[in-house]
Amino acid sequence: MLTALISFLGVVIGASLQYFFTKHIENQRHLRDLRSQAYMDYLKCVCEQAQFRPKLGSKEQQELFSRTGDAKSRICLYGSREAISAFSNFEKLGASMARQDQRDAFTTMISIMRTDSGSELCEDTTDLQNVILGVRE
Repeated sequence: MLTALISFLGVVIGASLQYFFTKHIENQRHLRDLRSQAYMDYLKCVCEQAQFRPKLGSKEQQELFSRTGDAKSRICLYGSREAISAFSNFEKLGASMARQDQRDAFTTMISIMRTDSGSELCEDTTDLQNVILGVRE
């Protein structure tokens, strides 16, 4: 009787642990997906602003600014501490790509976002900057 009880408790404990670990992993995956989607949406908005340059005050510009604000707010909700700090640094510099320090801050932010999304760490951000912003002489 004692053997059956111990076996039953072992099965219950094992199943409970498996449930909690699976639930934790699913929550982490969901958070990473939300974070990655917010990062991608923000980068998409930045690319649209750079490529299409909608007219000031146009409906397209208002929609783009609205989507950008939405992505920024989701980054504030789901982004890592490091990504938010890098984002803040980029915003403090004017959130522009005109100067080298602004481009460096943007590239650093992108590198951190890549790592948060599950990609490997990008030690040398020069290649990343060349791909995102093009080669500048």
